[in-house]
Amino acid sequence: MEIYNEINKNENIIIALGFFDGIHKGHQKIISTLVAQSKILGVPCAVVSFSENPANYFSNENIPNISSFKDKQAILESLGVDYLYELDFEQYKDLSAIEYLKDVLIANFKPKMIIAGFNHTFGKDRLGNPQLLKEYSDKFGYECVITPEQKLSDETEISSSIIRKKIQTGQLDEVKALLGRIFYVRNSVIKGDKLATTLGYPTANLIWPNSIVKLPYGVYRGFVQVDEQLLPALISWSNKPTLSDGKSEIIEAHIYNFDKNLYGKIIKVMFEKKMRDVENFGNIRVLKTQLQKDYNAFEKWAKLIKG
Repeated sequence: MEIYNEINKNENIIIALGFFDGIHKGHQKIISTLVAQSKILGVPCAVVSFSENPANYFSNENIPNISSFKDKQAILESLGVDYLYELDFEQYKDLSAIEYLKDVLIANFKPKMIIAGFNHTFGKDRLGNPQLLKEYSDKFGYECVITPEQKLSDETEISSSIIRKKIQTGQLDEVKALLGRIFYVRNSVIKGDKLATTLGYPTANLIWPNSIVKLPYGVYRGFVQVDEQLLPALISWSNKPTLSDGKSEIIEAHIYNFDKNLYGKIIKVMFEKKMRDVENFGNIRVLKTQLQKDYNAFEKWAKLIKG
């Protein structure tokens, strides 16, 4: 997949529009439609997106992302997208919907087809919508495909805003159902205070990425992906209230039966289920007793996973 940060001439392709944060099951429907139509028409396909969530320009607070841009890129590539445009929204935010459609999309892509979700908006004041895309399709010579709203089998709505709220409240089963995968973060492993190693549970430590929506503090079971290896892990995400001033947030992942040096390596930490809340145990002795309980429960699960 080729990635561009600026618009260029890339004519007679088909394009999908959207920010696609998290690439949840609703987004996956749009992308699968894009790739399928690309194969039918025998032309390349592109996702036209932005390097910042346009919703930030219409909100009083910064909206965190569900996935990083690198993860979004990797998922889109795995789904079969040929080109990804991550444009600077600042350059386009004052264009009317018609100007954006005519002077950006049509002028540069001459698309054979434009695909968007049922609630996609674009252009100044978000006045562009699926109806406008359909209305101008004959004039500009493209076919318009609008994917309908996607819901789970229990009629739960699928949207990035709903998923963010469920992550923030720790509803991991629901998040997995909406995303179609386990929620994860990715960052490089840093050196810690080595106290976990002293207590008998060495950990890979990493900072929660600033741009990514945060789970509640807690002890979780899940996985760590190291290169192509997917390994069970006991994960603490906290401000270490027992051992610090409570101001230093850190992810500490104890990887089951793993003792390699990971300093500086980028790993993926995947949160499968919350085991308990974070507590201030008052002293290291009580903390160590609780860690043993956590590990015993985790080990039973890890052995089942490993078969």
